Amino acid sequence: MQQLTRQDITQALSMQGDNLLIALPLPSTPLKTTQWTENFAALFDFTCYEADWGADRYQIRLRNNDVECLLCIEWLCEAMWLTPLGQGQTALLLRDWLYQKKS
Repeated sequence: MQQLTRQDITQALSMQGDNLLIALPLPSTPLKTTQWTENFAALFDFTCYEADWGADRYQIRLRNNDVECLLCIEWLCEAMWLTPLGQGQTALLLRDWLYQKKS
């Protein structure tokens, strides 16, 4: 698996309603999903909480001192996105925060 970078993530972001889509190839196995999540969390200084696996989906809560969100991966609809969590959190604020972390 190619090493994920902050630039890869920020270039792949797009807003869709209250969510922030990540237009990157989905991890193909549970192990690769866990590795992808750990890499993503490390890039943006997130701590991972409460992973939840379903038949064709994966969700995990990500949090740090600035933002909190839910990373969702659904293989059936071939999509990956972030949903902001918490009072005052929006997809726009989350996107802006991720862009600022680029530097």
